Amino acid sequence: MKPSSFAIRTALLAALGTVLVTPVVRADEDGNFEVRLRGTYLDMADKSDAIPSLKVPQDAIHVNDKWIPELDLEYFFTRHWSSELVLTYPQSQTVTVERSVLGGPADIGTFKHLPPFLMAKYNFLPDQVFQPYVGAGVNLTLISNVDLNVPTVGPLKLNSSSVGPALQAGFDWRVARHWFVNADVKWAKLGSDVDAGGTRVSHVNLDPLVLSVGIGYRFGGGSAAAAPVAAAAAVTPPPAPPAPTPAPVVTPAPAPAPVAAQPTPPPAPALRQEQVLKGVNFQTNSATLRPESESILNGVATTINGCQCSRVEIRGYTDSTGNPAYNQKLSEQRAESVQQYLEAHGVAPNILHAQGFGEENPIASNKTAAGRAQNRRVTIEYSAPVTR
Repeated sequence: MKPSSFAIRTALLAALGTVLVTPVVRADEDGNFEVRLRGTYLDMADKSDAIPSLKVPQDAIHVNDKWIPELDLEYFFTRHWSSELVLTYPQSQTVTVERSVLGGPADIGTFKHLPPFLMAKYNFLPDQVFQPYVGAGVNLTLISNVDLNVPTVGPLKLNSSSVGPALQAGFDWRVARHWFVNADVKWAKLGSDVDAGGTRVSHVNLDPLVLSVGIGYRFGGGSAAAAPVAAAAAVTPPPAPPAPTPAPVVTPAPAPAPVAAQPTPPPAPALRQEQVLKGVNFQTNSATLRPESESILNGVATTINGCQCSRVEIRGYTDSTGNPAYNQKLSEQRAESVQQYLEAHGVAPNILHAQGFGEENPIASNKTAAGRAQNRRVTIEYSAPVTR
C-alpha cells in the first residue's frame, strides 16, 4: 500500500521541525546556518516497463532532462554533522514515447513535480578551505498538473507523489569570509505508475542524477571573539615607581652640622605581564569589534593614559582549526582593530604596537571546544616609563 500524500507531508514537516528546534552545539567561527543558491541539472534514468498492447518497448517512456534553480538551507548540529533541506518551485516536464504502435518519437504531454530533499550530512573537514561531505536522506516528489494523452487510448494518470531514499556527495570551497563555492551530486529513487482508464499499464523509474553548482553564505555562529577565561575584565595597571626614601632625622651634636639627606635609590623597572582582555569580542569570522567590547576597551584606554605607559603590546591569537595562513591574518587584523580603537579614544599612537601570532602560544588544549575558546584571545602587555 502506498503512503497517502497527507501522511507523507506530515512526516516531512515533522522531520523538518526536528531540524529547526534542535539546540545549537556548534562552536566555530563559520556559523550554524548556511544558505545556498544553485543551478541544478536533472539527468533522468528513463527506465520503464513495456506496454505490449501499444507496442511500447521497455525503457521507451522518457522524461526530459533540464536545468532548474535551487534553494538550499543547511543547519550544523556540530562541526561535522548537519542537515540540509533542498527546495525549488514546481517544475514542468515533458513526456515522450520513443516508439509505439503509432510510431515515434512522440510527445504525449506534460506534468509538474515538486521534488524537495531532506538530507543528513557528514562534513569531513569542517575547518578547512576545502570541505568535502557525504549525505543520505529522503526525496519527496509531489506530482501535479498531469496532462498526458495518447491517441486511441485517452488520458494517462500518474501517482500524486513519490517518496524514496537519496544519496549525495559534494564539497564547499571557502573563497572569502562567510562565502563558499559549492558543487554537489545527488541520486534519488523516484518513480510512478502509469494508469489508463483506471488500469495500471506501466511503471516509470526516473531515478534522477542531480548535479548542482552554486554559492553559499554561512552565518549565525556565536562570537568568534577573543574568548578568555583567565583574566579579569579590568586591566591591572603596572606598579608605580617606588617613592623616595625620606631623609633620616639626626639629633644635632654639640657642634651641630646638618646631615645631608640620603640619596634616593633609582626606581626599579616596571613589571611587565601579558593579560587577556576578557570580554573583548568580535563579529563572527571577522575583526569587527562587537558592541560589548567598548566598555572594556574604554577602561583600558583610561588605564594606559593614567599610568603614562611608554609602550603597549597588543597581541592577537587564534585556535588551531582552519588554515594556518588564514588564522595568522585574522589574528593580526584583530590586534590592529584593538589598536585602532584605543587610538580613537585618546591613547598616543606611538606607544601602541599590534602583532598577530595566529595559532602560536596556546594556553589550553585545541582538542576541546572550551580549550579552543580560550585560545581565541587578544592580550595586552604594557609598562610605565623607567627612570634612569
